[in-house]
Amino acid sequence: MPDDVISNETPYLRLQADYIGRVGVEVGIFVAVDHLRRKNLLTPEEEELYFDIDDWFLEHLPEPPFYADGNSIGAVTWFKRATTGAMLARLEPLRDLLMVHGMRCGLVRASDPGKMIYEDEYQVGVIPRIRKPVSPLSPGVTLGPTTSGSKRHLASRPP
Repeated sequence: MPDDVISNETPYLRLQADYIGRVGVEVGIFVAVDHLRRKNLLTPEEEELYFDIDDWFLEHLPEPPFYADGNSIGAVTWFKRATTGAMLARLEPLRDLLMVHGMRCGLVRASDPGKMIYEDEYQVGVIPRIRKPVSPLSPGVTLGPTTSGSKRHLASRPP
């Protein structure tokens, strides 16, 4: 990410794709890549890259409690600008992966992303104030609950 994007005074940042998911907001970068995985569009190397990055975040970023039940409340997480510059840089390969597959992904900033229901050192969880209709998706893409924990066991190809 360019430094000028991160140094902006807006406190919350989110990398998201340009389509609306099941919770009525643009899907985050991890969900967007997982949709490609679910449709078997990732090469084995791309899938492994996704699992490696996802596992790193699972190890280094606290998991909000609303993910325990698949996020039935429809919360959305946003990074805190002040503490997550290095984490955003770790997401660049996933952003590039989305672009290779023709999906746009952008960094969005907000000072009030929604009703805050969770906060830790690196992120906040919010209930969005506005929900939009789900975007039409390509055949074979499934909008499902967010899964907690590593997704390696869901690999389309054996390791």
